[in-house]
Amino acid sequence: MSKENTTEQGMTRFERRKASTRARIVEAAERLMRDRGVEAVTIQDITDAADVGHGTFYLHFKTKGDVLRPLIEHLSNQVHARVDRAAHGETDPALRMSLGIRVVVRAIAEDPLWSWYARSGASFSELVAQMGTPPAEDMRKGLKSSRFDIANLPATVSFIDGAFVGMITSLNEGADVDETADMTAELVLRVFGVPAKEAAQIARQPIEIH
Repeated sequence: MSKENTTEQGMTRFERRKASTRARIVEAAERLMRDRGVEAVTIQDITDAADVGHGTFYLHFKTKGDVLRPLIEHLSNQVHARVDRAAHGETDPALRMSLGIRVVVRAIAEDPLWSWYARSGASFSELVAQMGTPPAEDMRKGLKSSRFDIANLPATVSFIDGAFVGMITSLNEGADVDETADMTAELVLRVFGVPAKEAAQIARQPIEIH
């Protein structure tokens, strides 16, 4: 391979064009979905706006919902930054987990794209995975330090998945966002073995983002 066919970052021209096309599809999808609403936008709308064919779209994404994944990743990075600022260097996994959940629930309620993604069937565990390392790391540290006491992690996560569906349903039915966020955090902490009184106190600490 000749040197001129490779970027300074080690990407070939083909790889660079492919990445550029993918980004163009995502940008077009976000613009349309925020303007019209996710349900009203079709794959045809996205391909027209991005000036690509259906075949090109399906080289990058399987469904319309998949286009939201990179957007959710971006939103998740913003959530991580907000949680870090709110935690003020706090290392308690329970507090960090609570802050993360409360910020995420508010983000889901406030952002139509994230809200649609959550309603589309994404479970709590899937969202945690989508959010990347920080929540998983907090969970790992909590288990290792015995801050969290979970006898069966898979069963616990499945239980939380069910509660998460109920939380989304409540928000869709007009439940108070702040109370729903706080209650969700409290219940998750209790399922993780944090004593009820302490879980309630942690889940209702003021969130101060500097």
